[in-house]
Amino acid sequence: MLAIYIDVPYASFRKSFARSYAETYLLPPPATVYGMLLSLVGEKLRSAHEGVKLAFAYRRIPQVAVTLRKLSRYKYGEAKKQETLGSKPDFVETVCGIELVCWVDSSEEYGTHEETLQARLEEAIHRPETVSRYGVLSLGLSDDMVNEVRVCRSLEGKWHRLLPKADGEMELPVWVDHVGSAKTRWQRFQLDEHSAELNELPGSTDWEWVQIVSP
Repeated sequence: MLAIYIDVPYASFRKSFARSYAETYLLPPPATVYGMLLSLVGEKLRSAHEGVKLAFAYRRIPQVAVTLRKLSRYKYGEAKKQETLGSKPDFVETVCGIELVCWVDSSEEYGTHEETLQARLEEAIHRPETVSRYGVLSLGLSDDMVNEVRVCRSLEGKWHRLLPKADGEMELPVWVDHVGSAKTRWQRFQLDEHSAELNELPGSTDWEWVQIVSP
């Protein structure tokens, strides 16, 4: 098992059915974090590390800000329409102050890659020159850059656990169907209301893993 500390100043995790108002999930979905971990090790195939188990804890409950932008209704050769119809407001929600620890357990991994994700993450963090990848590391959109990522050997302070619960208040995608939505896998979660010191690690009956599995 490997614990990874992740710090992201701001990011937007647009809800699957959001339209004109870009509403965001309060927390990064497990599918999004998994994608970031794959990007960190330079992996392009989601199936490479299927079966990996993840768990999450947050330093604080993030705050959500709303950005008002001007969106042109018509572009590229439609100047006359743009002059008459003008622009419209575009509202985008942004999550601020994301600070989390992600635990990675590859004991049940059955993906296509010969190395486990856990081993590749340690190599990528300690020896980044050995990884072939492109672009900046981001969580969510390409401009939502990760400020810091490192292996967490000890965990101090109080944290909010994200607990998988069938009756949880939050529903997040665990696997996203990028072609349509029929094969997107969802799971319900409950975020601890009050932060506390972590006296146990993920894997107990009170804190189950989230397993990344395709439909």
